[in-house]
Amino acid sequence: MARIVERTAKNGAESWLVKWRVGGGRHAREDFETCYTAEVAQTFAALVKHSGENRPDGYPKGCHGVEQTTVETGMPTFEKYARTNYAIRTAASPTQRYDYLVEAERHVFPFFGHLALNKVTRRVLREWAEWMLTKPSARNEHQPDKQLSSEQAARLWAHANGLPAKKTGRVSDEILRLWQAAGSPLPREREVGTLSPGTVAKIYRGSIKPVFRAAMHEGEDGEPPLLFSTPCDGFHLPAAPVTAPAVLYGSEVEIYLRAVYDTDPATALFIVTQMATGLRWGELAGLHVSGFDPAGGIIHVVQTWALLLNERTGRKEWQLKPYPKSKRRRQVPIGTQLAALLLQHARGRQLDEPIFRGTTGSYIDYGNQRNVILQPARSLARQRGLSKHITPHTLRHTMITMLRDGGVAPGVMQLVAGHESYQTTARYAGSQTPAQRKLILDSVQPVIEAARTVFEVPPDHDHS
Repeated sequence: MARIVERTAKNGAESWLVKWRVGGGRHAREDFETCYTAEVAQTFAALVKHSGENRPDGYPKGCHGVEQTTVETGMPTFEKYARTNYAIRTAASPTQRYDYLVEAERHVFPFFGHLALNKVTRRVLREWAEWMLTKPSARNEHQPDKQLSSEQAARLWAHANGLPAKKTGRVSDEILRLWQAAGSPLPREREVGTLSPGTVAKIYRGSIKPVFRAAMHEGEDGEPPLLFSTPCDGFHLPAAPVTAPAVLYGSEVEIYLRAVYDTDPATALFIVTQMATGLRWGELAGLHVSGFDPAGGIIHVVQTWALLLNERTGRKEWQLKPYPKSKRRRQVPIGTQLAALLLQHARGRQLDEPIFRGTTGSYIDYGNQRNVILQPARSLARQRGLSKHITPHTLRHTMITMLRDGGVAPGVMQLVAGHESYQTTARYAGSQTPAQRKLILDSVQPVIEAARTVFEVPPDHDHS
């Protein structure tokens, strides 16, 4: 049954934790709720018991029991103040302000939006972060696995076992018979993914932390600050696993490129250009013929194709943004061979038309390219021995890593990549690549040669 644990923080603040095993089972998952008065904790524990050792209906995680927050005079709730703050962030674009609000409505307000600003403590933030890491990701929450028909299940089983079966259309009677003889197996259910630490950090830094920082400043008309300290001071998000960005090396480039070419030759040129220039997906999709200078061997990055807020409709849609990320236009050099391929591909198009067009003749549809071309190409590359998870940003990482391995100065790398901060470019110096490994081993080779003489080790010319 639900039990109540009294807790006292270092600053003397008291709280009561209501804990119970979901459904009352001895080995069931444990749930909890934090309350700030003993009376509220007792009332909430009784509700849990009445609900069969389950969270009562209408009390989502983070509602802090059944208490009603008493908002002090002049002290708004976090939700009320945050909504105002998002609307007046003039340094952010309308799309960014929209994203802050949407993320807060979905992930922040349900947990502590009802609390007064000065009632949100580091403990509340920690519990919010723990709760976030248990939430299903958007893909699993909104796109549950569909019930497969017998033909769909038989087709997947045939492909998994190397049997010939068409990707579309009816499955042959022979395949159905073999599938049934094997026990009519169904594909393994997809594991339910949860929000990543990176997603939690993004929401915290965009929708939470700036709100408390703003509350410590004077108002526009000289009103005194609402807060003199912020719970974000001393608060640390759960550590995220450190992973190096995926990069293609050596023969991996050709394996992937050939897989894309075998799927769709036009998209293969898009991929070549992305890997050779390091342009972001939207910058390349939004590249007009006017931004391509074949004689000078230069691509002018001046705009991007992006998912932006339509302020008239209040919905996001794909639009041409008249500047790239960080609002910095730049020039990227290209070789004569790539310039010749692009010139041939763009022949007959007007200056204000995109170089790369979708099936409708307009700008490329991101979802269509990803689902119809790049995902099948990735599967084909995997069959050919390339197991890396390749995304459009993988190609950008590949190009910048090639620049580093080729000895391009960091400042030039920053200009070509369009990084606003040098710190972003500097991250590429934090991992070893095959080329860097060879440079390291070549540099210390005198030590190895001396060791071979001392220890009388036979020479080995392959140290790469």
